[in-house]
Amino acid sequence: MRNRPMWWCGVVMMAALVPTGAWAFAEDVCYPLGAGTVANCTNLPSSCSLREPTSARCRAESLAVLTNAPSQFNGGRSVVHSDATYLLARAVGFSFSDAYWIAAYNEATDLGQFIPRDIHGQPVPEAAALTTVDISGLVRTDLKTGGVLYHYLAPRSGGSAVPFPGVNGLKPEVNDADTEGMLTHIRAWAMAGTGTTAPLCTAGLTVPSPGGDLSTGPACYTDDGGQSVPVRGLIGLFGVAASIPFTLATGTQVLSVSSDGSTPNVLATGFDTWVGGSSAHVEDARLGIYLHALGDRISHHVCTDQAVVAGPNPIDGGFREDFIGYECGQGLHALRHLYEIGVDFSQLSPQDRTTIAALSAVYDELVVFARARGVLLDVATTPAFKAALIEGQLLPALQTKDVMSRLNQLSATACSRGWSPFPGSPSCPAK
Repeated sequence: MRNRPMWWCGVVMMAALVPTGAWAFAEDVCYPLGAGTVANCTNLPSSCSLREPTSARCRAESLAVLTNAPSQFNGGRSVVHSDATYLLARAVGFSFSDAYWIAAYNEATDLGQFIPRDIHGQPVPEAAALTTVDISGLVRTDLKTGGVLYHYLAPRSGGSAVPFPGVNGLKPEVNDADTEGMLTHIRAWAMAGTGTTAPLCTAGLTVPSPGGDLSTGPACYTDDGGQSVPVRGLIGLFGVAASIPFTLATGTQVLSVSSDGSTPNVLATGFDTWVGGSSAHVEDARLGIYLHALGDRISHHVCTDQAVVAGPNPIDGGFREDFIGYECGQGLHALRHLYEIGVDFSQLSPQDRTTIAALSAVYDELVVFARARGVLLDVATTPAFKAALIEGQLLPALQTKDVMSRLNQLSATACSRGWSPFPGSPSCPAK
């Protein structure tokens, strides 16, 4: 039996010493504990302005908002990772099935597994057929498998422990294997579609590629003797003094973790068989995981732009990744997630307009993948078409504070274009 979905586990790390580091585009649509309908998971505290710098009180209250949310609801989802991703995928040419699975695996990368639920928190009628497999090895709180690094993606600086100058995670270079190593690693695996020619590795570290990078090589990283090496790091809570250490070993990424140890963990080399179904279904799942990592690179960029992957070091040949310092403090981290939904994005500091940046980047990558799969709509490559969808429909919906109004607007976007809404969202009006 596999781990069940771990919704919002990151927000309880203050008690359990599990990193919140992994919230990114945190759940905003939350399901009721009993009867009722969905509600906002969180709201921005009144002590917080929409522009940084903010007060210590604001940061503390923001962290409290996220920490207290799990006890008030029965799980939830992020509409950026799920509903919006589905709509973006439909727009560029993916079918309902492909777009759904891309979005479902995007959200499952946070939760471990995604089960679509309606506005009352009940599984939709066809939920069994629309539930992802368990991918708990990639979840945002897993320090043992390195899942956290699929959400906290640090740029690389030629092995140096000094941040790469000028790196901008708000607009990451998805093809720069030297600097955006983890991101390009996951992208290469997703672009391969199926098979094992492109590995999926712990911390995204491979043997050198023909171009010399340690991100897109043909096998996971080992030393000259063919042995795994350690990857050590810190996830900051409040500066360097209060942080959580982790130690990993290079090698094939763990995909699914056995909940009771009765069965072996599933490794990424078995991804295609574990996910099952057609090659297109496997490709959808891989793409969803990559798009999640892309969104999280953008969401966490203010912190991760200050972090680096250093190594291999001369002592043990290992690597180091530290996410510490003021910009990685959990109060600021929590606040920046509250900025990502239900507020006026135009009032935010430029660095905090991550929802705008993420929608644009995800759309652009969906265009690339749709072209590679032969389903791209020509109109999807025009700036006007992209702007009409994102600026004209999605961003107004995502800035709406009321959760039902937000979902209704997202469903209306689908209905206006002749698509079915995301499963579990309000239906199109009867004609």
